[in-house]
Amino acid sequence: AVFAMLGLRATFFIIDVLVRLFSLLKYGVSAVLVFIGIKLCCDRLYHIPPGIVCAILVSCISCSMLASVVKDEFEKKQSKHGLEKHLDHDKLAAPNDCKTVA
Repeated sequence: AVFAMLGLRATFFIIDVLVRLFSLLKYGVSAVLVFIGIKLCCDRLYHIPPGIVCAILVSCISCSMLASVVKDEFEKKQSKHGLEKHLDHDKLAAPNDCKTVA
């Protein structure tokens, strides 16, 4: 039991670091926990083979990590595009603001 607790503690710190790197990983971890809870509740009624369980767990985590990367890249492009648009607007507006009064 002591070794299991130490393993869980180490896993928590690893997931904590990964959540900081991947913004949507928390949703993948929550999907895994919900799946495990449903699996435990329905275990007496229906047995899910371990290979399928492993595939579901890995796919939840990997999809959330992939979605995080795509989201971050999309946000970078949007902010870069918004910054360029803002700079272009400032360049266009600058000559009109510098009118001399006679």
